Amino acid sequence: MNTYTTQDIPDWKVGLNVDKFVGGTRSSVYKFAIDKAREDRYTFSTHSVTCRHYRYRVANEPPLSPEFSKDLTRLPSSYSSTTRAQYNKFIRTYGTHYIRQVDLGGRLRRITAARTCLSTLNGFTSHKVSDCLSVGFSVGLGKLESPNDGSCSRVLQNRDVTTSYGSGLHRHYTEVTGGTGWMGEFSLTRDDSQGYKTWLETLKNHPDIVEYSLGPMYELMPYAAQRAGMKAAIEQYLEDNAARTSRRERDCGWNLSNLAPNCCPLTPRKGMLEVTRIQAWDLYGDVWGTTDSYVKMSIGFALRRTEVVESDNPRWSTQYDLGTVDTSLGLKVEVWDEDPEHDDLLGSCKVPLYRGSYRVTCSADSGRFEVQYTLTCDPNLTGDKCHLYKPSP
Repeated sequence: MNTYTTQDIPDWKVGLNVDKFVGGTRSSVYKFAIDKAREDRYTFSTHSVTCRHYRYRVANEPPLSPEFSKDLTRLPSSYSSTTRAQYNKFIRTYGTHYIRQVDLGGRLRRITAARTCLSTLNGFTSHKVSDCLSVGFSVGLGKLESPNDGSCSRVLQNRDVTTSYGSGLHRHYTEVTGGTGWMGEFSLTRDDSQGYKTWLETLKNHPDIVEYSLGPMYELMPYAAQRAGMKAAIEQYLEDNAARTSRRERDCGWNLSNLAPNCCPLTPRKGMLEVTRIQAWDLYGDVWGTTDSYVKMSIGFALRRTEVVESDNPRWSTQYDLGTVDTSLGLKVEVWDEDPEHDDLLGSCKVPLYRGSYRVTCSADSGRFEVQYTLTCDPNLTGDKCHLYKPSP
């Protein structure tokens, strides 16, 4: 929002102690950004073209209208908790700033919200997505020929080929200021500039404001005490109504094997696997005496082994963490009998993995055994095999 606001009003913070706040919170773009941020993690970029044809400014000491002067005389000479309501009423009537200078012409501005984690799953950094969108913006407006490099094609075509997510990699909001006859929509993959060029021809006869130069309203106060009071009132008003800048870093936690530095998954079909319980019945691994039972579990490069339990009906309730696993692989489970000379394999099976908690029963040479596990998909992944994209703010 800082970038968006300063394109229109580059000096709106001058003379005020409001660096920690973001302007533009009443704009449609702010609503677009907030709506998207509630839905998923997005990275925002702005691409624009501005044409200036006229400029106007007010005098260094502009004359005040009779009504404005009358309201000034009614305003208390100082700002405090008891006079705050009167100062806020004045601000709601006249605003926090006055316009010192305006540039007139036209502007096309496209604000794009790219899904951060879906981009990562498709092998794109946020910077790469923004660069590709810049190329597409220039191609669509006829300023650049379509590049031979196909690395941006999926971004410009708005296609997710990794998880086949139906809503695409990005969404955009378009603003057209000034001119007539064009809504600002165009293709990013080919020269689609006819509407843009026609719109440019209408700007001289139908200009609109494309940039302001503002001064804080307190500069128009005639007395020093009133100026100080209005300055304090404006700063408090902006604090109450502006959005705070946020620099909070996201904590990825300790499971980093499939997470990029931005805490997004690098590949689909990945999740955390935990075996929570194993039980066997009627193993009878030894002719004389009871079975010295233990279990081996393996998937990919992960291998876990239980302790030995002397029983034909052993049970292991310890939780065995196998870390991040590929869900397209099965969990290999083997039940063994420990003997002095060589251990005997009593039974094995490959357990298919699905998101959630399951119990699977397998057969042994004699008897049977049961494995209970929980598979938790990595962030932003869902589906039985963690193969689908899941929006998550």
